[in-house]
Amino acid sequence: MFDVIIPTYNSNPHYLRLAVDSVLNQSYSDFQIYICDGTPERLPHKAEESLKDYTDSRITIIRQTGIGPSNARNEALSKGNNPYVALLDGDDLWDERKLEYLVSFIEKKNPKMIWSAVKMGEDENSNNLFRTGVFEELKTTAFEHRWFRVFWCPLATSSIVFERNALVSIGAWDEKKFMGEDTDLNVRMLKEFSLDSYQVDAYMGLYRTHPSQTTQNEDHYHENVNAGLKWADRTKMFVETLEDLKNNSNGNYTQDYWDKLSEVVQNHRIASHNPAETDFVNYIMMRVDNIPNGTKFSEKIYELKELMEG
Repeated sequence: MFDVIIPTYNSNPHYLRLAVDSVLNQSYSDFQIYICDGTPERLPHKAEESLKDYTDSRITIIRQTGIGPSNARNEALSKGNNPYVALLDGDDLWDERKLEYLVSFIEKKNPKMIWSAVKMGEDENSNNLFRTGVFEELKTTAFEHRWFRVFWCPLATSSIVFERNALVSIGAWDEKKFMGEDTDLNVRMLKEFSLDSYQVDAYMGLYRTHPSQTTQNEDHYHENVNAGLKWADRTKMFVETLEDLKNNSNGNYTQDYWDKLSEVVQNHRIASHNPAETDFVNYIMMRVDNIPNGTKFSEKIYELKELMEG
């Protein structure tokens, strides 16, 4: 049913093992795990060594032949053939009932893309947890504009599941890009399959924040830059991008609609720790429910257990 793609690059062995365990411990067992490891020989943490005592036949470790996170995911993608592709980074975690829930969801909706909330912190027992990956008032945004919300407020990669044929049909990950390559893909998917893409308002895992994560790995950054890969950043300011969207809508939406879209996206950004209009980088860091935070967010995000049993 699922191919689980895990790209690694000198990944902390402890975190990688926990990530893999969070898949192996799923209540639903029809999956294959493809770990594509791009760790150079000069660096110590190879996935094959970190997982040398794992004997589950569903695990396949691939030595990356290309370079960059997009290539790693594409190489892993090419090894599987299950109809759905689930993403997990090598230091993140899944809720143990995630796949069980998604099987029933897929049977009902036949989606091309699914994403959900995740908690965000050093570990699931942290007292400093935030939430990321979901949008409030999503129903107020027209399907054809939902890519715009993802463009300005990234999804949580480890929450995303794609229908394989849809993913392949748009070319999967752009191997010329890194640091934003996931948002680039998500935007393309939503532009093509907006009516068949769904947000699940529940926590399905943990996005682990720690000093050695790949997004803060200087060695990994320079390796990608030296290989000619481009940072997939934004080339226009928020207001200009919104105006372009409005001008290309052929007058199909009211000014009230555009004002609401602007407000809801900006509120989301203001709740991050990079709210400035001049700041292109927006790491969304919203506290999880029931923890006082002073943000403008109020919609309840369910624990997965609540959603499944309530």
